[in-house]
Amino acid sequence: MSALVESMWAVLALLCQPAVNLRYHAHMPPQDESKFANALRQAIQAARITQAALARELHTDQGQVSRWVNGKAFPHIDNVRRIEEILKIDLSDSFARSTPDYELFVSAPISGLADEDIPEHHNAVAKVVAAAGQHVNGLYWPGEQIKTAADRRRAAADMVTERNMRALFGCPAYLYLQFAEVVRPSSAFVELGFALGRKMKITIIVEGGLTTPYMLRGFGAVAADLKFLPKARIYTEVTSAEDAASLIANNGRELLGLI
Repeated sequence: MSALVESMWAVLALLCQPAVNLRYHAHMPPQDESKFANALRQAIQAARITQAALARELHTDQGQVSRWVNGKAFPHIDNVRRIEEILKIDLSDSFARSTPDYELFVSAPISGLADEDIPEHHNAVAKVVAAAGQHVNGLYWPGEQIKTAADRRRAAADMVTERNMRALFGCPAYLYLQFAEVVRPSSAFVELGFALGRKMKITIIVEGGLTTPYMLRGFGAVAADLKFLPKARIYTEVTSAEDAASLIANNGRELLGLI
């Protein structure tokens, strides 16, 4: 067994028990994931319209509407509003009860950066977060307020980590962003390991030329052979934050695994 696979098993084993604890302590309101799907199905039937016709009105494909109706995915809130207009129905309550507070957790290795790299890295991540925010129903970026080394020193690491992991547990999709070299251990790697262990929808963007997290080196090839490992979209050749933001802007929810 390769060192990569061994390290992946170690991460999964380490994170298995915390996942149970997080489920107990998160105190998140229960979600009825089928409520929106059922409401949408009934609304389509009541309007005497086909899924194909609704898809045409929304400028999307019928398969996407089918995934919404069958509870396999959720539309962006803008599409929900368009559906309400087309079907002349209020879906806001069922949508709110079915979806998590945050669809996307954004992780960046702030705690592992050199002090002087933090401000520029923060600005780079902010550009990508702005692009992602246009495509998701709620986004959690724990490093939003950490703009300098002084901000990082003021943060209580244990409290921040616990809060972040609770938010991560409730998110269906995970985005890792790195635009500077990591020079020390980072809690972002714990978050990434947790996301891999839970088989979340994972997208990883690392600027070209930087060292990728150790658990991802060769991960794509290993995951292709071991079907039980999660699939992740990994981009390690982007040239800048603008390039990464454009990638997300052009591909939206599909790139983030939320279709």
